[in-house]
Amino acid sequence: MMMSIRTGNAISITFIAVAIILSNLSRYLENPFRLIVLITCWFLMLYFTHCLSHYIVGTLMGVKFSHYFLSKSMLSKSGIPFVSAIFSKKIFLTIKIKKKAGRKAMFFMFLAGPLSSMFSPLLVFYIAYSFDRFSAFVILLIIILNAIFTGYNSYRYGCIRKAMDSLKS
Repeated sequence: MMMSIRTGNAISITFIAVAIILSNLSRYLENPFRLIVLITCWFLMLYFTHCLSHYIVGTLMGVKFSHYFLSKSMLSKSGIPFVSAIFSKKIFLTIKIKKKAGRKAMFFMFLAGPLSSMFSPLLVFYIAYSFDRFSAFVILLIIILNAIFTGYNSYRYGCIRKAMDSLKS
């Protein structure tokens, strides 16, 4: 399924806004529903900031993109049974590069996705911390575990690997 850059960006921005709004509105919920909503917001921030960050940084650095599509994640190569099975499904928003730029531009463009996926969910933690410290710390624990997992596996198989490889060519 292909979609235009404009559509892919609009979907990403919409779901990022939904995550921020729901994070704030979750203050009116009781646990465990509040925590479920906040974990959902964490996921939305992780998922929908990734390609949008590639697009924003890449565009600023001179990379041209043609379209978005759904594909499997590069992390499907991790070899972790349950994780590889999930990441091998074609459910991951991906942006297609039409024209590459210089090595440094490609490095920063590739690096932007995993960094935003790892750290943009801190906004959910920040919002939750203002009204529910327990839920905020659960979110922070998930953020830390995800950063370790993503950092390690992205360096081996994903965007961080592509970033490092782009400096070689």
